[in-house]
Amino acid sequence: MTPYGLLERYPDRTRPLVTFYAGTGSRIELSVASTANAVAKAGSMLRDGLGLAPGARISIDLPRHWQLPVWVMAALSVGAQVGRDLAGPVEVRIVGPAALESLAAGIDPGADEVLVCSCDAFGLPVPGGVPSGIIDIGLEVRGYPDSFSPEPGAAGSAALLVDGAPLPWAGLVPSANLAAGARLWVDEATGERDLIRSVAIDPLLVGGSVVIGVGLDQDQSAAIRATESAHRP
Repeated sequence: MTPYGLLERYPDRTRPLVTFYAGTGSRIELSVASTANAVAKAGSMLRDGLGLAPGARISIDLPRHWQLPVWVMAALSVGAQVGRDLAGPVEVRIVGPAALESLAAGIDPGADEVLVCSCDAFGLPVPGGVPSGIIDIGLEVRGYPDSFSPEPGAAGSAALLVDGAPLPWAGLVPSANLAAGARLWVDEATGERDLIRSVAIDPLLVGGSVVIGVGLDQDQSAAIRATESAHRP
């Protein structure tokens, strides 16, 4: 079963699944239903809009933001092999606004398609637009449907790429010591090697959720973790 399928099986679709805090004071919360809708739109864009087939390689180089788990879940739900900062060539590279300068300078991103996310709290387009040939997620993804039917073989081809080696989605198990329904905490201290698992995979495997905090000081972080009952994986 794909990540989208697991989202569909949550018994309470109104409960929080992805919560995002920024040091600017913003807080965004996506319920299970809202996350499933966002994953459906992203998955439809990847498969139907870009024509990706199961087994495609997708590098998801987004910063720690609520969009990161959405695109990881979507990519795995179309049967892709997913990693961070993958060496090219890859079929798709999904980046944040920090990559705009290098893209505008014409630096080869090593991908057939490049998708840029503004990482705006509300998912708005990139201010001022993106370079020619680059896709602005905020403009494009909203036009896709709120539901999704994964291809029959998607779960079998989906994989997490770690150090270049594929770990099949179908064989992944939760990280040690994670209880059912765990609420995981992710911040700048979460290592790159563990980030995709912590932010998108482990929460689904235990029927839990994730809280992402960025730009917070020590006191803010501790207070939010206590309020949200969130713990490091």
